[in-house]
Amino acid sequence: MTSALAGTLERARSTFDTVGLGQKVVIGLLLVGLTLGGFVFYSWITAPTQAPLFTNLATSDAAAIVDELDAAGVANEVTDGGGTILVDKDSVYDLRLDMSAKGLPAGQDTGYALLDEQGITTSEFQQQVTYQRALEGELANTLESLDGVGQATVHITPAGDEVFVTEKSEPTASVLLQLAPGTSLSGEQIMAVTNLVASSVKDMTPDQVTVADSTGQVLSAPGTGVTAAAGDARAQVETDYEARLSANAQKILDSVVGPGRSVVSVRADADLAERETTSETYTYDQGVPPVSEQRDVEEYTGGGAPVGGILGPENMPDAAENAGGAESNYSKESTTTNNAVGKTTTVEQGAPGGLNRLTVSVVMDDAVAGNLNQQQMRDLMITAVGLDEARGDDITVASLPFDTTAADAAAAAMEAAREAEAGEQMWSMIRTGGIAAGIALVVLVVWLRSRRREEVEEDYEPLELDDDMLAELDRLRVASTRQEVQIDNAALELEAAERAKVRGEISSMVSERPDEVAAMLRGWLSETKS
Repeated sequence: MTSALAGTLERARSTFDTVGLGQKVVIGLLLVGLTLGGFVFYSWITAPTQAPLFTNLATSDAAAIVDELDAAGVANEVTDGGGTILVDKDSVYDLRLDMSAKGLPAGQDTGYALLDEQGITTSEFQQQVTYQRALEGELANTLESLDGVGQATVHITPAGDEVFVTEKSEPTASVLLQLAPGTSLSGEQIMAVTNLVASSVKDMTPDQVTVADSTGQVLSAPGTGVTAAAGDARAQVETDYEARLSANAQKILDSVVGPGRSVVSVRADADLAERETTSETYTYDQGVPPVSEQRDVEEYTGGGAPVGGILGPENMPDAAENAGGAESNYSKESTTTNNAVGKTTTVEQGAPGGLNRLTVSVVMDDAVAGNLNQQQMRDLMITAVGLDEARGDDITVASLPFDTTAADAAAAAMEAAREAEAGEQMWSMIRTGGIAAGIALVVLVVWLRSRRREEVEEDYEPLELDDDMLAELDRLRVASTRQEVQIDNAALELEAAERAKVRGEISSMVSERPDEVAAMLRGWLSETKS
């Protein structure tokens, strides 16, 4: 077994010695790559798969859970800014049960869960306060579900009765938001917060909600006029409208004076107010029967003065004589008619997005626009942007010399960058070509050396060994592979068999690889002489 292993190692060593330097380097790199790849693959296979144990944890709860896991010797990883704890996937549920048994995460009861703790002895004031706390907790949980909001705190002041019954205070609310690092809320998101809170409280409007962040910046407050959301919407509408008009005018100018030879600036004053107008009109059609009609008729005929009447001299007892006679006549008739009248109610709602005023400024390079008709260009710009002078719109068109220093410097910088990039590409190609040529040269040298070795091997003549040489080889082979032992008949027989076996191996080696046997013999002979 030992001799066979030694022969195998000797053949491997001799084979490795015949390999060229380039092939040895390639073999070494392959072995290193295979070793590293196997190590990475083994690490990936044996690495445990992690899963979230808890998410959205408070800082105190996360610290307590990590302490318990470290005390139990459980590997864990904290991510998401301390709000998520990762553990081995196979032990997630067991660890959750263990943490729950220890009261973790502790947290606190919020929202409508507070109403479950009320008993039959709870007073009306306690019920009102508990309901207010539950509503605040539910609103806080809702706001925390928004993107970018880490924690929310809501305080509500409900409406209350004043001294006079006709007077009543309005409800208000304040919201404190702790935003995620590097996050800011847009105007639309602030409006969403105010609307969510106002819609959850009776008789509350979005104007009665104050929103602030953890840095102390007020995002929305009552009495501040236009809210941030409305300001963003107004700015966005104006920006889009101005960009569209500028593009229309710039397209015409680029076609006339060329690109980069003109500048158009449009300023739009948008009206985002919502208006509603209600008008009522009454009409009457002739010939339509009345809805109702009442007619009163009174007649009086007599020889004396009527009883009653207006107090005065004519009603005195001698009034009839003074009037010139006793005869009297009275008649009265009145008619009340309720006609059918038609009523028309018109409600007009004005959509926001009107335009109060539009101003346009156009500047052209005097080098190319000096000979143009300024009035014609003005008319073109008025038509392109839809200018209405009756509304108060204004436009200014001018031809001025342009300062091209910055443009020339930018063009020079771009040209230099382009040349540098071209040079870098050329040197990269040169380096790549050099590397490829070096590899090709190494391959060629290895191929030539292998061809030369084959030619040398072909020139070898079969090595003829006589019996004395074979006996010497056999003696050396046996002497090197066994230790000195006491000679007896059994040992002599074993030695003879071993010699016969070695002689056969040497004969086979000489016939198959004569060059290697010759090199080995030369080495042995040189060692013997020395």
